Amino acid sequence: MNDVSILMLTFSLCIEQSNGFFARTIRDGNWRTRTHLDITAAGTFRAIDKYIKLNKGYGSIDEFFDDTHNFVKSCQQRLNSRKNDLDEFITQLGECLYTIQSFYSNTNWVEMYGGVAYEDFGIRNLMDVAALEEDTCLDNADFNSHCMNNIIVNGKLTSGYHHGRGNTKPSKAIGSSTGKCSHGGPDDDSRKLVARCGINKDSVTPEWSPHSHLHEQAYTAAVQATENFLVANGTGLLKTIVSKLFEDTFKKRKDMTLAFAIDYTSSMADDIDTIKRDVIDLITTTVGSADEPADYVLSLFHDPVSLNSAHRYVDGHVMINKVQAIEAENGDNGDCPEYAFAGILAAIALMRDNSPLYVFTDADAKDADRFQEVIDACSRRKRSASGRPDRYASELSFFQQIAEATGGNVHETDKENIGKVLKTVIGETFPSTEIIIDSFDWSASETIDKNITIDSTITVLKISVTGSSAETDVDIYHANGTLEIYTSGKSTRIYTSSGETIISIQQPTSGIMKLRRNVISDWKVKITSQSSIKVDGELLEKSDTDNNYTVELFVYSLGLNGTCHTIALTDSTGNVISSHEASQFKRDFDTLCAATFRMPYVEFQVKLYGNDDSGRPFTRKLSEIYKPSCVELSIKGINRIRHIFPKFQLLFQLIYNISFNCVNWKDSTKSITRKLVVTDVERPDCTVVHTDEVCGISSLNTANCSLYPWTALAEVTFSGTLLDSISSTVGMSVKLSHVNITGLSSGPITVNISGDCCTPSLYIYVIDVDGFISQCDLSFGDGQSVQSVEVVSGTDIYTIIIVMTVCVAVVVVAVIIAFVLRMDQIKSKDALARSKVITDTSTNEKFNSERISKQQGLAIIEQ
Repeated sequence: MNDVSILMLTFSLCIEQSNGFFARTIRDGNWRTRTHLDITAAGTFRAIDKYIKLNKGYGSIDEFFDDTHNFVKSCQQRLNSRKNDLDEFITQLGECLYTIQSFYSNTNWVEMYGGVAYEDFGIRNLMDVAALEEDTCLDNADFNSHCMNNIIVNGKLTSGYHHGRGNTKPSKAIGSSTGKCSHGGPDDDSRKLVARCGINKDSVTPEWSPHSHLHEQAYTAAVQATENFLVANGTGLLKTIVSKLFEDTFKKRKDMTLAFAIDYTSSMADDIDTIKRDVIDLITTTVGSADEPADYVLSLFHDPVSLNSAHRYVDGHVMINKVQAIEAENGDNGDCPEYAFAGILAAIALMRDNSPLYVFTDADAKDADRFQEVIDACSRRKRSASGRPDRYASELSFFQQIAEATGGNVHETDKENIGKVLKTVIGETFPSTEIIIDSFDWSASETIDKNITIDSTITVLKISVTGSSAETDVDIYHANGTLEIYTSGKSTRIYTSSGETIISIQQPTSGIMKLRRNVISDWKVKITSQSSIKVDGELLEKSDTDNNYTVELFVYSLGLNGTCHTIALTDSTGNVISSHEASQFKRDFDTLCAATFRMPYVEFQVKLYGNDDSGRPFTRKLSEIYKPSCVELSIKGINRIRHIFPKFQLLFQLIYNISFNCVNWKDSTKSITRKLVVTDVERPDCTVVHTDEVCGISSLNTANCSLYPWTALAEVTFSGTLLDSISSTVGMSVKLSHVNITGLSSGPITVNISGDCCTPSLYIYVIDVDGFISQCDLSFGDGQSVQSVEVVSGTDIYTIIIVMTVCVAVVVVAVIIAFVLRMDQIKSKDALARSKVITDTSTNEKFNSERISKQQGLAIIEQ
C-alpha cells in the first residue's frame, strides 16, 4: 500500500475552510476530531484490504441534496472518462469522496439513523427532503455552543445553511421558535439567524460543531461510505474501472526503470563529480527497498557519436560502480553541441514503460534533426504522453520541449555545485520513500562512536558521511558488536570523488549499531532508511503570546502496540536542545503524537523517539530545518522634510535600526540601519454618517419590498490622491449621487445613497487611482434577507381585482348615501331651531314691555 497515494488522494479534496469535516489541520485544536484525511485513509485502507482479499487471494493490509446526489451519481461516469489520465483520475476521485463524506457531517442522516452509511446516496432515488418552506430546527439562543435535539423533522433529509458558501438562509422574525437549520460554528454567520445554532458534526468541540456529540458516528458512517464507493458489490468503483487502474492508483510502483543519460564530454569536467554524487545518492535510496526498480539504465553520450554507449543493469550496486567510473573525456570535435538525442534514444530503447529518464548536459543537441524521433519514442514509452513540439514556444530548448511533452520537468541544477548543467527529467521523477533516522555534524573534537537506533521495520539503512577522504575513514558495527566487512552481497561501502562515503546495508539487525571514525576530521553525517514507519509533521503557533508552539507528528504504520514517547528539538550538531513528553492519539491509519514547547533561539530540527510494534526503540527526524528569528526595531530619530510634488505630498524620513538581540542566537551581533521615506497621502476612507428607515420583517419579501424606501448618507475622506470610482455591490438597484470626483485630490465628499427594502444590505466601494479600496457596510434589515412569497396564479389575480373593485364601489356608494342623509338631517334641525328662536323673541319682548310699564306706572292693555 502506498501511503503517498493515499495522501495525494486526500490532498486533492482538502479545502481548509470546508463546509464539512475539517480537511486535515485540526482547526479546533482537539486531537480526537476526525478529518477528511482520516476518513479517506481509513475507508481506502478498508477498500484495498477487501480488494486484495477478493482478487489476489493472498495478503492483506490491516438546496444541497439534489445537486449533491446527482454529483455523486455522475462520479463513476466522470471517473471512467478520466481512466486514461491517472492524475486527473485521482483528482476527480478526491472530489467525489469529499462530497460523499461531507454528507454525514452536514445533514441530519446521522441524527436519524446513526453511524451507518446511506447506501442509496448517489446511486438510487434520493429519500424525501424537507420542503423549502418547511421549518426544520428549533431556535436556540446559545448559538455559540452545543445544541442537542434541535432538529424537528424526521424521516426527511435536511442540511444546515452556511452563509458565505453561496446560499442564503431564509429569514424568520426574531422570537420565532422554529426556522431552517444552520451549519453552525464560528465561521457561519447564519447561526445567528432563526433558527439559531446549527447541526454540523465536523469536530468533537461544541464551539465548532453544535452536534459534536455525534462526530464519531458521522465519522464511522463516512468511512463506510468511502469503502462502499470504492469496492461495494455491484456499485463500487471496480464496477466502472478495470482492476489495473485501481492498482495503479494505490500500489507502489515497481515495474519500472531508473535511467540516466549523461554528457561526459570535456566541458563537463568541473561538474561530473557532483553529477555522479547526485546519481549515486538517488540509486542508493532504492537498492533493497520496496521501491527498488526492476532495472537501471546508464547511457553516456559524447561527440563523435561513436563514443556513445548504453547499458542496462539489474544489480543496483553494479550500477553504482559504473557511475563511479565515469570520467569526462575529450573528443575529436571541439564544438559545443553533443549527440544528446542519440544518447536519449539509446536509453529509451532499454527502458520499461512509464519510467523516468534523467538527462544531464551543458550543451544543445548536435543531432537536433532527431527531435521528433525522441518525442515519438517517449510517447511510446508513456501511456499518457501528450503534446507535440510545435505547441511550445521557439525559445524553449529541445530538452524543455521533451520534458513538457512527456510530463517531466527541466531546470538548471544548483549553480554552486554544477555550474550551468541542465538536468531534464523525462517522465515523472522516480518515487522515493527514504526517511531520516538522524543527521548531525561530527566535529573533529568528538572521537566517541555515534549510536544508530535500528528498529524492526528498517529494510535498508543508508549512511552518508560528507567530508571524508576515503571509504575506510569510517566503519559500522552491528548490534552484536561485529564489524561490517561488505562481503555478504547485501551491503556496500563506496567513496565518491566529491568527498562522500556512502554505506548501504540491507535488512540490518534490530538494535543499536555504532558508527566509528578512523580519521579525525569535521564531517556531516546523514542517516536515512527505507522503513514502513514514516513521520510527517507541522509546527503550530499556540493562541497565547508566550512564544509557545505545538509540534504535531503524524506517524504512519506504527502498529497497534507502537508508541511515541518523546519529541526532542536538536541543533545542527544533533545535540538535544530540549526534550518533551509526547502525547499520543491512535487513529485508524496513523498515530498523532504532539508536544508543546517554547521556541528556541537557534536553528533546530524535530526528532521523535518511540517503540515500534515489536517494542524495539526507533527514532525519526523531520527533514525541515526551522530557523527562528528575533528582531528588535528601534527608531533613532525622525526628520521631517517638505517637498513639492505634483500632488503636493509631504514626505517624512524615518531613520531606524534593526538589531538581532536574541539569547544564544548566532546572528545576534547583526544590525541594520535604513532610511524610510513615508508620504502623507491619505487613502480613501468611507464612513456611514446617517441612515433613514429600517427594513422590518413585513418589508422583507418580494411582494412588497419595493414599497419601503430607505436613504443613507456616507462621507469619503482622502488627501493627496485621486479617486477612481465610487460604486455599490448591487449596481442599478441602488442610486448613488455625489460631486464630480474627476481631478479632485482631497475630501471630504458626501455620497447620497437611496434604495428600497428589496436590497436590505449592501457595500459601497471607494477606489483610488492606485488601487486602494475603502468599504462602507450598509444594513437596513438587521441581518435578515429578502425571501420569496408564494406566487398567485393569473386567474386569482383577476378575481381579486374584480372583488376589490366591487368592494371599493360599494364603499363609495355607502359613503355618498350616508352623506346625503346626514345633510337632510342637518337641514331639518336648522328649521326647527329657527322656529324656536322666533317664539322666544316674542315672549321676551312682552316681558320687557311689562317691566317698563310698571316702572313708568302705565297700565298694560292686552288685546
